[in-house]
Amino acid sequence: MPKYRFTTDDGRRLDVSPDQLVLPDDEAAAREAQRALADMLYENLPDGPRLNMRVAVENEAGEVVYQASLEFNGETASDMRMKAAEAGKASMNGRRRSDNKG
Repeated sequence: MPKYRFTTDDGRRLDVSPDQLVLPDDEAAAREAQRALADMLYENLPDGPRLNMRVAVENEAGEVVYQASLEFNGETASDMRMKAAEAGKASMNGRRRSDNKG
């Protein structure tokens, strides 16, 4: 059976596994990578507004056969209001510029 090496990045630390897992095929390796991402998220809840996690799976030849990532973006109500206000200002500035062209 084929062997696969997993590389994970939990947003804080890159981990290149020195061990290879024996799995039936690329599909099984992809499912294992998906489980690894879910476990990483569970074990490393974000301590800030953003967190990016990645996993890559290589076969014995060193070819990436699967990769996946999760992106966490959290916003408080205050963050959302500020973002909306900034978007409103940007659109007003855009209108003023186009109004001055004519």
